[in-house]
Amino acid sequence: MADLAAHLSADLARYADGHRLSLPRALKVLLANPGARASLLLRLQESSALSKSGGWRKLLRQVTLLLTGADFVPGCRIGPGLMMQHPNGIVISGRAIIGAGATILQQVTVGEAIGSDGAAPRAPRIGDGVLLGAGCKVLGGVEVGDGAAVGANAVVLQAVPAGAVAVGVPARIIPARRGAGA
Repeated sequence: MADLAAHLSADLARYADGHRLSLPRALKVLLANPGARASLLLRLQESSALSKSGGWRKLLRQVTLLLTGADFVPGCRIGPGLMMQHPNGIVISGRAIIGAGATILQQVTVGEAIGSDGAAPRAPRIGDGVLLGAGCKVLGGVEVGDGAAVGANAVVLQAVPAGAVAVGVPARIIPARRGAGA
């Protein structure tokens, strides 16, 4: 339950516009922002205390999909400080790993790919502080480094180095952004 509270608190703090996160402000954020509600439902779905019941996870997945349009397949691991302004159409694979402080915009897919050799599905690993632009797709066993950005509608099929920007279909890499942490 500690993970649930810590992750949710970090998520809600990103929506609080730098204000101290009090209970009234947290409630206001949850009421005013669909991304915050999606974060709450994701954290409930994946919390260690509640996730032991497969039925509970499946039920919360469906509730999240119905209320927010986001689909977090049970098993996905997303670090604290998640921000989604518009969660509609977001799909995160059950094997995906997303670091802390991620920003995910609408219609993003972080999905698995099965190799031509019939190997087990491989899912992306997304670093800390990554921005996933509207409509982008990150597919297969690729890594997106810390502080990287994936542009709107890009299709990422290869690794994206830390601080770099990936744009286009298929995505090509633009060198590190100015001011990117390194």
